[in-house]
Amino acid sequence: MKSKAGLGAAWAWGLIGSVACASVARLEPNMLEEGLPLHVAQRLLQGDHLYRDVVFFTGPLPFEFLALLFRFFGEHLVVARAAVVALQGIATAAVFGIALRAGTGAFAHVAAAAQAAMPILLFPLFSIYFPSTLAATLSTLAVYAAVRSTTSLPWAVSAGVLTACVALCKQTVGVALALPLVAGVFAYAESG
Repeated sequence: MKSKAGLGAAWAWGLIGSVACASVARLEPNMLEEGLPLHVAQRLLQGDHLYRDVVFFTGPLPFEFLALLFRFFGEHLVVARAAVVALQGIATAAVFGIALRAGTGAFAHVAAAAQAAMPILLFPLFSIYFPSTLAATLSTLAVYAAVRSTTSLPWAVSAGVLTACVALCKQTVGVALALPLVAGVFAYAESG
């Protein structure tokens, strides 16, 4: 995405992805699956400790991140959903960037459209705040960082951090993502 047109298209696809996610996020009532992370984040704000006072069988990132958002923006479902909308927008722009860097030309728009449509097509999975939702969008961002990392050490570090974030959401997804990303970065990295 070195050209201004590519950067503008990435921003446009990010906005389209966010709007698509926001359009369905308001339709879903607070389900049990989403209510648990919200409740745990509220308990963390009250001083409880994850895995000591609150037992949950997934990584800590979804709860700690939401508790941090609650500290700044208040304890509302809208805050959690807004985070998902923002992540979906960034992931949509990232998919466009990955496809564009792969040399797909106009098909980069098709890839971005598919990512943007995911919250609608897979409703409600990609429009609610849930560990799997975060893991999926963070996985996309990790892949984008890995693609950029072949020529840049900071992007390689970002890919590693994002992969760790995925593992801190869903451990099995993080492990499954880490192995091919590390192999791909080593295989395609420029010398030096």
